[in-house]
Amino acid sequence: MEIGKISAEQEWILARHSRMVGRVLDQVEAALPEGNQCEKLKKLVQVPLYDFRNEILKYLDGQIDINSHTDI
Repeated sequence: MEIGKISAEQEWILARHSRMVGRVLDQVEAALPEGNQCEKLKKLVQVPLYDFRNEILKYLDGQIDINSHTDI
């Protein structure tokens, strides 16, 4: 997906996803004491969240066929 070719639907997903990631990371910070472990966990949590976002954007861009995608 090229940066200049973002549809309104993709822009909405990006915005909603960013807010959701922020809320999840706030919850992690609230549940754990500050320090290296908290920071490492926050980084680990972000990986699957952004992987999911990227898959959704690829689907919307027609790069993923959900009928042949079986790794759920």
